[in-house]
Amino acid sequence: MRYLHITLAAATLLGAAWAQAARQSRVFQRKSEIEAAFKSAKWTRFEEGINPRMSSYHRTTVLPPLTWLKPSQDADTVPNTPPTQPSFGGDTLLANNAGQDIDPLISSDCHHSFFDSLYATGAWLIYSSQNAGATFFGNFLFPPSNTTPDTVFYIGGGVAERYDIDPCALNGTGSSIYVKGIAAHVLNNFNISSNAAAVCNPNTIAPSNDDGDGAYTIYYQLLDTIQIPYAIDVNDTRVGSYPFDTIASASKPLSAVRIGYNTTNGQCVGQVINRLERLDYAYFSTPVEVTRPRSFYAALRFELYTPGLDGINDTLFTLIGPAYPDGAVCLTADTNFVGRNMVLTPAFRQSTASWVGPDEWYPQYFLFAGRGYDLNFLVFPIIYQAPGTSGGVNCQSTGTVIRSGLQGFGLPYPNPAVECIHLSLNTPEVTRATFSLHTSDGRLLQRWDRTVSAGQSEVSLDLQDIPAGAYILHAQTPYGVATFWVNVVK
Repeated sequence: MRYLHITLAAATLLGAAWAQAARQSRVFQRKSEIEAAFKSAKWTRFEEGINPRMSSYHRTTVLPPLTWLKPSQDADTVPNTPPTQPSFGGDTLLANNAGQDIDPLISSDCHHSFFDSLYATGAWLIYSSQNAGATFFGNFLFPPSNTTPDTVFYIGGGVAERYDIDPCALNGTGSSIYVKGIAAHVLNNFNISSNAAAVCNPNTIAPSNDDGDGAYTIYYQLLDTIQIPYAIDVNDTRVGSYPFDTIASASKPLSAVRIGYNTTNGQCVGQVINRLERLDYAYFSTPVEVTRPRSFYAALRFELYTPGLDGINDTLFTLIGPAYPDGAVCLTADTNFVGRNMVLTPAFRQSTASWVGPDEWYPQYFLFAGRGYDLNFLVFPIIYQAPGTSGGVNCQSTGTVIRSGLQGFGLPYPNPAVECIHLSLNTPEVTRATFSLHTSDGRLLQRWDRTVSAGQSEVSLDLQDIPAGAYILHAQTPYGVATFWVNVVK
Protein backbone atom coordinates (compact mmCIF):
# COMPACT_ATOMS: atom_id res chain seq x y z
CA MET A 1 0.00 0.00 0.00
CA ARG A 2 2.12 2.87 -1.27
CA TYR A 3 0.19 5.59 0.49
CA LEU A 4 1.29 4.30 3.88
CA HIS A 5 4.74 5.75 3.34
CA ILE A 6 3.64 9.36 2.88
CA THR A 7 0.85 9.89 5.39
CA LEU A 8 3.05 11.65 7.97
CA ALA A 9 3.86 14.57 5.72
CA ALA A 10 0.34 15.92 5.69
CA ALA A 11 0.35 16.54 9.43
CA THR A 12 2.72 19.47 9.16
CA LEU A 13 0.27 22.11 7.98
CA LEU A 14 -2.07 21.50 10.89
CA GLY A 15 0.34 23.50 12.99
CA ALA A 16 0.88 23.19 16.71
CA ALA A 17 -1.68 25.49 18.28
CA TRP A 18 -2.23 22.71 20.80
CA ALA A 19 0.87 23.95 22.59
CA GLN A 20 -0.98 26.90 24.13
CA ALA A 21 -0.97 25.19 27.54
CA ALA A 22 2.03 25.15 29.83
CA ARG A 23 4.55 22.36 29.36
CA GLN A 24 3.79 19.43 31.64
CA SER A 25 6.36 17.48 33.64
CA ARG A 26 4.79 14.09 32.94
CA VAL A 27 6.51 11.72 30.54
CA PHE A 28 4.49 9.29 28.47
CA GLN A 29 5.42 5.66 29.08
CA ARG A 30 4.87 3.16 26.31
CA LYS A 31 3.39 -0.20 27.33
CA SER A 32 4.26 -3.34 25.44
CA GLU A 33 1.05 -5.03 26.61
CA ILE A 34 -1.04 -2.40 24.85
CA GLU A 35 0.92 -2.37 21.63
CA ALA A 36 0.97 -6.18 21.53
CA ALA A 37 -2.83 -6.19 21.26
CA PHE A 38 -2.60 -4.51 17.88
CA LYS A 39 -0.42 -7.20 16.39
CA SER A 40 -3.66 -9.00 15.64
CA ALA A 41 -5.18 -5.91 13.97
CA LYS A 42 -6.79 -6.30 10.56
CA TRP A 43 -8.52 -3.72 8.44
CA THR A 44 -11.41 -3.89 6.06
CA ARG A 45 -13.05 -1.27 3.91
CA PHE A 46 -16.41 -0.48 5.43
CA GLU A 47 -18.62 0.66 2.56
CA GLU A 48 -22.11 0.29 3.92
CA GLY A 49 -24.53 2.72 2.36
CA ILE A 50 -22.22 4.58 0.00
CA ASN A 51 -24.51 6.46 -2.35
CA PRO A 52 -23.40 6.02 -5.98
CA ARG A 53 -25.09 9.31 -6.88
CA MET A 54 -22.69 11.25 -4.69
CA SER A 55 -20.26 13.12 -6.93
CA SER A 56 -16.79 14.25 -5.94
CA TYR A 57 -16.21 17.80 -4.67
CA HIS A 58 -19.76 17.93 -3.35
CA ARG A 59 -19.01 20.16 -0.39
CA THR A 60 -17.58 23.00 -2.47
CA THR A 61 -21.01 23.70 -3.96
CA VAL A 62 -23.08 23.68 -0.79
CA LEU A 63 -20.92 25.01 2.04
CA PRO A 64 -20.65 28.76 2.67
CA PRO A 65 -17.06 30.01 2.63
CA LEU A 66 -15.33 29.45 5.96
CA THR A 67 -12.40 31.84 5.66
CA TRP A 68 -10.78 30.69 8.90
CA LEU A 69 -10.25 27.07 7.79
CA LYS A 70 -6.64 25.95 7.38
CA PRO A 71 -5.60 24.41 4.04
CA SER A 72 -5.29 21.12 5.91
CA GLN A 73 -8.88 21.21 7.18
CA ASP A 74 -12.25 20.52 5.65
CA ALA A 75 -15.89 21.11 6.55
CA ASP A 76 -19.26 19.98 5.28
CA THR A 77 -22.91 20.52 6.09
CA VAL A 78 -25.18 17.75 7.33
CA PRO A 79 -28.05 17.32 4.84
CA ASN A 80 -31.32 18.70 6.14
CA THR A 81 -33.60 15.87 5.05
CA PRO A 82 -36.87 14.96 6.80
CA PRO A 83 -36.25 11.19 6.90
CA THR A 84 -33.18 11.75 9.05
CA GLN A 85 -33.42 14.34 11.80
CA PRO A 86 -34.00 18.01 10.90
CA SER A 87 -32.58 19.34 14.18
CA PHE A 88 -29.22 17.86 13.21
CA GLY A 89 -29.55 18.87 9.56
CA GLY A 90 -27.77 22.08 8.62
CA ASP A 91 -25.00 21.66 11.17
CA THR A 92 -21.42 22.18 9.96
CA LEU A 93 -18.77 19.61 10.82
CA LEU A 94 -15.02 20.23 10.97
CA ALA A 95 -12.62 17.52 9.78
CA ASN A 96 -8.90 17.10 9.41
CA ASN A 97 -8.23 16.83 5.72
CA ALA A 98 -7.48 13.97 3.37
CA GLY A 99 -4.92 15.70 1.19
CA GLN A 100 -6.18 18.89 -0.40
CA ASP A 101 -3.28 21.25 -1.31
CA ILE A 102 -1.01 19.71 1.32
CA ASP A 103 1.67 18.09 -0.79
CA PRO A 104 2.37 19.71 -4.19
CA LEU A 105 4.40 16.67 -5.23
CA ILE A 106 1.56 14.16 -5.27
CA SER A 107 -0.93 13.64 -8.06
CA SER A 108 -3.69 16.21 -8.48
CA ASP A 109 -6.09 13.26 -8.31
CA CYS A 110 -5.39 13.25 -4.57
CA HIS A 111 -6.41 16.89 -4.03
CA HIS A 112 -9.87 16.62 -2.57
CA SER A 113 -11.54 17.01 0.76
CA PHE A 114 -11.94 14.59 3.63
CA PHE A 115 -15.68 14.41 3.15
CA ASP A 116 -15.47 13.90 -0.60
CA SER A 117 -13.04 11.05 0.08
CA LEU A 118 -15.36 9.60 2.69
CA TYR A 119 -18.34 9.68 0.33
CA ALA A 120 -16.35 8.12 -2.49
CA THR A 121 -14.39 5.42 -0.67
CA GLY A 122 -15.95 4.82 2.73
CA ALA A 123 -13.93 4.25 5.91
CA TRP A 124 -11.81 1.57 7.54
CA LEU A 125 -13.05 -0.87 10.16
CA ILE A 126 -10.16 -2.10 12.35
CA TYR A 127 -10.75 -5.45 14.00
CA SER A 128 -8.82 -8.23 15.71
CA SER A 129 -7.89 -11.38 13.82
CA GLN A 130 -8.38 -13.07 17.19
CA ASN A 131 -11.11 -12.64 19.83
CA ALA A 132 -13.82 -13.55 17.30
CA GLY A 133 -13.03 -10.50 15.22
CA ALA A 134 -13.77 -7.97 17.97
CA THR A 135 -13.55 -4.36 16.80
CA PHE A 136 -11.04 -1.80 17.99
CA PHE A 137 -12.04 1.80 18.78
CA GLY A 138 -15.13 0.80 20.72
CA ASN A 139 -16.45 -0.77 23.89
CA PHE A 140 -15.36 -4.38 23.33
CA LEU A 141 -12.67 -4.69 25.99
CA PHE A 142 -10.26 -7.55 25.47
CA PRO A 143 -6.68 -8.06 26.68
CA PRO A 144 -3.77 -9.15 24.51
CA SER A 145 -4.15 -12.82 23.71
CA ASN A 146 -0.75 -13.67 25.17
CA THR A 147 -1.30 -11.82 28.43
CA THR A 148 -1.48 -13.73 31.71
CA PRO A 149 -0.59 -11.17 34.41
CA ASP A 150 -3.00 -10.02 37.06
CA THR A 151 -3.32 -6.55 35.54
CA VAL A 152 -4.28 -6.43 31.87
CA PHE A 153 -4.72 -3.47 29.54
CA TYR A 154 -7.73 -3.22 27.30
CA ILE A 155 -7.96 -1.35 24.01
CA GLY A 156 -11.28 0.39 24.07
CA GLY A 157 -13.57 2.77 25.83
CA GLY A 158 -13.06 5.82 23.67
CA VAL A 159 -11.25 7.68 20.90
CA ALA A 160 -10.14 11.29 20.52
CA GLU A 161 -8.78 13.40 17.66
CA ARG A 162 -7.13 16.79 17.95
CA TYR A 163 -8.48 19.75 15.97
CA ASP A 164 -6.56 23.02 15.65
CA ILE A 165 -8.85 26.04 15.34
CA ASP A 166 -7.39 29.39 14.28
CA PRO A 167 -10.10 32.09 14.14
CA CYS A 168 -7.75 35.00 13.38
CA ALA A 169 -9.22 35.53 9.92
CA LEU A 170 -12.37 36.78 11.70
CA ASN A 171 -10.43 39.56 13.45
CA GLY A 172 -12.41 42.80 13.36
CA THR A 173 -15.67 41.21 12.25
CA GLY A 174 -17.11 41.03 15.75
CA SER A 175 -17.64 37.27 15.32
CA SER A 176 -16.19 34.19 16.97
CA ILE A 177 -16.11 30.50 16.18
CA TYR A 178 -18.22 28.26 18.42
CA VAL A 179 -18.06 24.54 19.03
CA LYS A 180 -21.67 23.48 19.51
CA GLY A 181 -21.16 19.77 20.16
CA ILE A 182 -19.67 16.55 18.81
CA ALA A 183 -20.80 14.28 15.98
CA ALA A 184 -19.55 10.72 15.50
CA HIS A 185 -20.22 7.59 13.50
CA VAL A 186 -21.38 4.92 15.99
CA LEU A 187 -21.97 1.36 14.79
CA ASN A 188 -23.03 -1.85 16.54
CA ASN A 189 -22.36 -5.60 16.39
CA PHE A 190 -19.92 -5.98 13.53
CA ASN A 191 -20.00 -9.77 13.62
CA ILE A 192 -23.75 -9.94 13.11
CA SER A 193 -24.16 -6.97 10.79
CA SER A 194 -26.35 -9.05 8.49
CA ASN A 195 -28.92 -9.25 11.27
CA ALA A 196 -30.52 -5.81 11.11
CA ALA A 197 -32.70 -6.48 14.14
CA ALA A 198 -29.67 -7.05 16.36
CA VAL A 199 -27.62 -4.27 14.82
CA CYS A 200 -30.30 -1.61 15.00
CA ASN A 201 -31.84 -2.53 18.35
CA PRO A 202 -29.05 -2.47 20.94
CA ASN A 203 -29.40 -3.79 24.46
CA THR A 204 -29.56 -0.70 26.66
CA ILE A 205 -28.95 -2.34 30.05
CA ALA A 206 -26.42 -0.39 32.10
CA PRO A 207 -23.09 -1.97 33.11
CA SER A 208 -22.61 -2.79 36.76
CA ASN A 209 -20.37 0.23 37.30
CA ASP A 210 -22.50 2.78 35.44
CA ASP A 211 -22.69 6.40 36.49
CA GLY A 212 -26.05 6.03 38.17
CA ASP A 213 -28.35 6.93 35.30
CA GLY A 214 -29.51 3.33 34.90
CA ALA A 215 -28.62 3.15 31.20
CA TYR A 216 -25.68 2.39 29.01
CA THR A 217 -24.28 5.86 28.30
CA ILE A 218 -22.16 7.39 25.55
CA TYR A 219 -20.24 10.62 26.18
CA TYR A 220 -19.34 13.38 23.73
CA GLN A 221 -16.57 15.64 24.98
CA LEU A 222 -14.38 18.56 24.05
CA LEU A 223 -11.02 18.27 25.81
CA ASP A 224 -8.21 20.78 26.25
CA THR A 225 -4.64 19.93 25.23
CA ILE A 226 -1.23 19.92 26.82
CA GLN A 227 2.18 19.25 25.31
CA ILE A 228 4.37 16.44 26.59
CA PRO A 229 7.54 14.74 25.34
CA TYR A 230 7.18 11.43 23.51
CA ALA A 231 10.16 9.10 23.13
CA ILE A 232 9.88 7.92 19.53
CA ASP A 233 13.26 6.21 19.55
CA VAL A 234 16.50 6.22 21.53
CA ASN A 235 17.67 9.49 19.97
CA ASP A 236 14.34 10.87 18.89
CA THR A 237 12.15 12.65 21.45
CA ARG A 238 9.36 14.83 20.11
CA VAL A 239 6.92 17.18 21.76
CA GLY A 240 3.38 16.01 21.10
CA SER A 241 -0.13 16.72 22.32
CA TYR A 242 -2.13 14.93 24.98
CA PRO A 243 -5.74 15.31 26.22
CA PHE A 244 -6.16 17.45 29.31
CA ASP A 245 -9.15 18.96 31.14
CA THR A 246 -12.71 18.45 29.93
CA ILE A 247 -13.96 21.77 28.55
CA ALA A 248 -17.46 20.63 27.64
CA SER A 249 -19.33 17.34 27.84
CA ALA A 250 -22.69 15.92 26.83
CA SER A 251 -24.08 12.42 27.18
CA LYS A 252 -27.00 10.34 26.03
CA PRO A 253 -28.27 6.83 26.76
CA LEU A 254 -27.64 4.18 24.14
CA SER A 255 -31.39 4.00 23.53
CA ALA A 256 -31.21 7.51 22.02
CA VAL A 257 -28.12 6.94 19.87
CA ARG A 258 -28.37 6.92 16.08
CA ILE A 259 -26.78 3.66 14.90
CA GLY A 260 -24.89 4.39 11.71
CA TYR A 261 -25.95 1.62 9.34
CA ASN A 262 -27.86 2.55 6.22
CA THR A 263 -31.19 1.05 7.20
CA THR A 264 -34.31 2.24 8.99
CA ASN A 265 -34.70 -0.66 11.39
CA GLY A 266 -34.87 0.36 15.04
CA GLN A 267 -32.26 2.98 15.87
CA CYS A 268 -30.47 2.75 12.53
CA VAL A 269 -30.75 5.83 10.33
CA GLY A 270 -31.38 5.62 6.61
CA GLN A 271 -29.28 7.64 4.18
CA VAL A 272 -30.90 9.97 1.66
CA ILE A 273 -27.97 12.12 0.48
CA ASN A 274 -24.72 11.14 2.21
CA ARG A 275 -23.26 9.35 5.23
CA LEU A 276 -23.32 12.43 7.45
CA GLU A 277 -27.01 11.77 8.03
CA ARG A 278 -26.09 8.57 9.84
CA LEU A 279 -23.86 10.25 12.41
CA ASP A 280 -24.92 10.44 16.01
CA TYR A 281 -24.47 13.76 17.78
CA ALA A 282 -24.82 15.60 21.08
CA TYR A 283 -24.96 19.32 21.81
CA PHE A 284 -23.28 20.95 24.80
CA SER A 285 -25.50 22.91 27.18
CA THR A 286 -23.40 25.99 26.35
CA PRO A 287 -21.43 26.29 23.10
CA VAL A 288 -17.69 26.82 23.52
CA GLU A 289 -16.51 30.15 22.09
CA VAL A 290 -13.10 30.22 20.38
CA THR A 291 -11.60 33.72 20.19
CA ARG A 292 -7.91 32.83 19.77
CA PRO A 293 -5.89 30.02 18.19
CA ARG A 294 -6.56 26.94 20.27
CA SER A 295 -6.60 23.19 19.94
CA PHE A 296 -9.11 20.70 21.27
CA TYR A 297 -9.67 16.99 21.24
CA ALA A 298 -13.07 15.87 20.03
CA ALA A 299 -13.69 12.71 22.05
CA LEU A 300 -16.20 9.87 21.98
CA ARG A 301 -16.31 7.71 25.14
CA PHE A 302 -18.19 4.53 25.98
CA GLU A 303 -19.09 3.17 29.39
CA LEU A 304 -17.01 0.13 30.34
CA TYR A 305 -18.41 -3.31 30.97
CA THR A 306 -16.73 -5.26 33.77
CA PRO A 307 -15.17 -8.45 32.35
CA GLY A 308 -16.65 -11.60 33.84
CA LEU A 309 -19.59 -9.72 35.31
CA ASP A 310 -21.41 -7.83 32.59
CA GLY A 311 -22.54 -9.56 29.45
CA ILE A 312 -21.32 -7.64 26.40
CA ASN A 313 -24.46 -7.90 24.33
CA ASP A 314 -23.59 -5.04 22.02
CA THR A 315 -20.29 -4.20 20.39
CA LEU A 316 -20.18 -0.48 19.73
CA PHE A 317 -17.38 1.05 17.71
CA THR A 318 -16.39 3.84 15.36
CA LEU A 319 -14.31 4.01 12.18
CA ILE A 320 -11.31 5.76 10.68
CA GLY A 321 -11.03 7.01 7.14
CA PRO A 322 -11.07 7.65 4.31
CA ALA A 323 -10.58 4.15 2.90
CA TYR A 324 -8.54 4.37 -0.26
CA PRO A 325 -8.22 1.01 -2.02
CA ASP A 326 -5.11 -1.10 -1.70
CA GLY A 327 -2.34 0.31 -3.87
CA ALA A 328 -3.66 3.88 -3.95
CA VAL A 329 -1.00 6.57 -4.21
CA CYS A 330 -2.97 9.36 -2.56
CA LEU A 331 -2.08 11.03 0.67
CA THR A 332 -4.79 9.76 2.98
CA ALA A 333 -4.34 11.50 6.31
CA ASP A 334 -2.83 14.41 8.13
CA THR A 335 -3.05 12.74 11.52
CA ASN A 336 0.15 10.73 11.67
CA PHE A 337 1.83 12.87 14.33
CA VAL A 338 2.26 11.45 17.80
CA GLY A 339 -0.68 12.55 19.95
CA ARG A 340 -2.95 13.60 17.10
CA ASN A 341 -5.22 10.57 17.57
CA MET A 342 -5.75 8.89 20.93
CA VAL A 343 -7.35 5.66 22.15
CA LEU A 344 -8.40 4.90 25.73
CA THR A 345 -6.56 2.00 27.39
CA PRO A 346 -8.14 1.12 30.75
CA ALA A 347 -6.48 -1.45 33.00
CA PHE A 348 -8.30 -4.26 34.81
CA ARG A 349 -7.03 -6.25 37.82
CA GLN A 350 -8.24 -9.81 37.51
CA SER A 351 -7.64 -10.91 41.10
CA THR A 352 -9.92 -8.21 42.50
CA ALA A 353 -12.21 -7.94 39.46
CA SER A 354 -11.76 -4.17 39.51
CA TRP A 355 -10.66 -1.40 37.21
CA VAL A 356 -7.36 0.17 38.19
CA GLY A 357 -6.41 3.61 37.03
CA PRO A 358 -5.73 5.73 35.42
CA ASP A 359 -7.89 5.24 32.36
CA GLU A 360 -5.21 6.71 30.10
CA TRP A 361 -5.18 7.88 26.54
CA TYR A 362 -2.68 6.13 24.28
CA PRO A 363 -1.43 7.64 20.98
CA GLN A 364 -2.61 5.80 17.91
CA TYR A 365 0.81 6.74 16.49
CA PHE A 366 2.50 3.96 18.48
CA LEU A 367 -0.22 1.43 17.75
CA PHE A 368 -0.44 1.72 13.99
CA ALA A 369 2.51 3.85 12.80
CA GLY A 370 3.66 2.62 9.43
CA ARG A 371 0.84 0.10 9.13
CA GLY A 372 -1.72 2.25 7.37
CA TYR A 373 -4.16 3.03 10.15
CA ASP A 374 -3.00 6.54 11.05
CA LEU A 375 -6.10 8.16 9.59
CA ASN A 376 -8.90 10.38 10.84
CA PHE A 377 -11.43 9.14 13.37
CA LEU A 378 -15.01 9.76 12.33
CA VAL A 379 -15.47 12.06 15.32
CA PHE A 380 -16.06 15.73 14.45
CA PRO A 381 -16.64 19.06 16.24
CA ILE A 382 -19.93 20.73 15.30
CA ILE A 383 -19.04 24.36 14.55
CA TYR A 384 -20.60 27.66 13.60
CA GLN A 385 -19.72 31.35 13.34
CA ALA A 386 -21.71 33.95 15.29
CA PRO A 387 -21.30 37.35 16.97
CA GLY A 388 -18.79 36.95 19.76
CA THR A 389 -18.63 38.21 23.30
CA SER A 390 -16.38 41.19 24.06
CA GLY A 391 -16.14 42.08 20.39
CA GLY A 392 -15.34 38.62 19.10
CA VAL A 393 -11.95 37.51 17.81
CA ASN A 394 -8.99 39.71 18.62
CA CYS A 395 -5.74 38.11 17.54
CA GLN A 396 -2.84 38.48 15.13
CA SER A 397 -2.84 37.54 11.50
CA THR A 398 -2.47 33.89 10.65
CA GLY A 399 0.93 34.82 9.16
CA THR A 400 2.26 33.86 12.58
CA VAL A 401 0.86 30.39 12.54
CA ILE A 402 2.08 28.98 15.83
CA ARG A 403 1.35 30.44 19.23
CA SER A 404 2.56 28.59 22.31
CA GLY A 405 2.44 30.62 25.49
CA LEU A 406 4.84 33.52 24.92
CA GLN A 407 6.48 32.07 21.84
CA GLY A 408 5.73 33.08 18.26
CA PHE A 409 7.09 31.51 15.08
CA GLY A 410 6.79 32.98 11.61
CA LEU A 411 6.43 30.96 8.44
CA PRO A 412 9.75 29.67 7.06
CA TYR A 413 10.90 31.36 3.84
CA PRO A 414 11.68 31.02 1.01
CA ASN A 415 9.59 27.90 0.61
CA PRO A 416 10.54 26.10 -1.62
CA ALA A 417 14.13 26.68 -0.53
CA VAL A 418 17.37 25.97 -2.37
CA GLU A 419 20.38 26.33 -0.06
CA CYS A 420 19.03 28.14 2.98
CA ILE A 421 15.75 28.73 4.80
CA HIS A 422 14.91 31.44 7.35
CA LEU A 423 12.47 31.69 10.27
CA SER A 424 11.51 34.65 12.42
CA LEU A 425 10.94 34.23 16.16
CA ASN A 426 9.50 36.46 18.86
CA THR A 427 10.81 35.33 22.24
CA PRO A 428 10.42 36.98 25.69
CA GLU A 429 14.10 36.55 26.61
CA VAL A 430 17.41 35.16 25.40
CA THR A 431 17.10 31.40 25.06
CA ARG A 432 18.16 28.32 23.14
CA ALA A 433 16.25 27.15 20.08
CA THR A 434 16.44 23.75 18.39
CA PHE A 435 15.51 23.09 14.79
CA SER A 436 15.35 19.63 13.22
CA LEU A 437 14.56 18.45 9.71
CA HIS A 438 12.79 15.11 9.20
CA THR A 439 11.75 13.01 6.25
CA SER A 440 8.06 12.30 5.72
CA ASP A 441 8.41 9.01 7.60
CA GLY A 442 9.98 10.73 10.63
CA ARG A 443 13.70 10.04 10.01
CA LEU A 444 15.97 12.81 11.34
CA LEU A 445 18.14 14.38 8.63
CA GLN A 446 19.73 17.35 10.36
CA ARG A 447 19.59 19.30 13.61
CA TRP A 448 20.57 22.89 14.38
CA ASP A 449 20.98 24.53 17.81
CA ARG A 450 20.85 28.30 18.03
CA THR A 451 20.89 30.99 20.67
CA VAL A 452 18.17 33.53 19.97
CA SER A 453 17.91 37.01 21.42
CA ALA A 454 14.94 38.49 23.23
CA GLY A 455 12.22 40.00 21.09
CA GLN A 456 12.12 39.69 17.32
CA SER A 457 14.95 37.71 15.75
CA GLU A 458 15.68 35.56 12.73
CA VAL A 459 17.55 32.29 12.23
CA SER A 460 18.99 30.86 9.02
CA LEU A 461 19.36 27.12 8.41
CA ASP A 462 21.84 25.75 5.88
CA LEU A 463 20.26 23.25 3.46
CA GLN A 464 23.17 22.77 1.05
CA ASP A 465 23.61 19.12 2.01
CA ILE A 466 19.89 18.34 1.97
CA PRO A 467 18.67 16.63 -1.23
CA ALA A 468 15.60 17.89 -3.04
CA GLY A 469 12.35 16.75 -1.49
CA ALA A 470 9.52 17.52 0.90
CA TYR A 471 10.38 17.60 4.60
CA ILE A 472 9.06 18.29 8.10
CA LEU A 473 10.74 21.11 10.00
CA HIS A 474 10.40 21.16 13.81
CA ALA A 475 11.20 24.34 15.77
CA GLN A 476 11.35 24.41 19.55
CA THR A 477 12.26 26.76 22.40
CA PRO A 478 11.41 26.51 26.11
CA TYR A 479 8.43 28.73 25.30
CA GLY A 480 6.83 26.72 22.54
CA VAL A 481 7.08 24.50 19.48
CA ALA A 482 6.15 24.64 15.82
CA THR A 483 6.00 22.25 12.89
CA PHE A 484 6.13 23.22 9.22
CA TRP A 485 6.06 21.59 5.81
CA VAL A 486 9.02 22.72 3.68
CA ASN A 487 10.21 21.85 0.18
CA VAL A 488 13.83 21.80 -0.93
CA VAL A 489 14.63 22.16 -4.63
CA LYS A 490 18.01 21.91 -6.38
